[in-house]
Amino acid sequence: MRKAIATVVRVSGHCSAGYKSGDKIIVNLNNACIDKEQSDNLCIFALNAILANMARIRRGEETLASCPDPATGLGGNVIFRVVKEEHNNEGTSGSK
Repeated sequence: MRKAIATVVRVSGHCSAGYKSGDKIIVNLNNACIDKEQSDNLCIFALNAILANMARIRRGEETLASCPDPATGLGGNVIFRVVKEEHNNEGTSGSK
């Protein structure tokens, strides 16, 4: 499975979704779906920030995504490291 992984690296203030360092959201790039079994809690505001940044990087690259956590009004902020994995674990050739 080709995948992108967003990992929480920092939480400042109050996060309504309860994110903490090390939490992950995993996107299966083969079918463009969230891997619900391997992902932690999913926040729609975080997802918006992650997907916008994920779309602009290539496999093997990484970037940071900042979620402003607007649901709380308390000034929360979550920083994710977003990585697209370089390899395809299914053994198929070619890249899409």
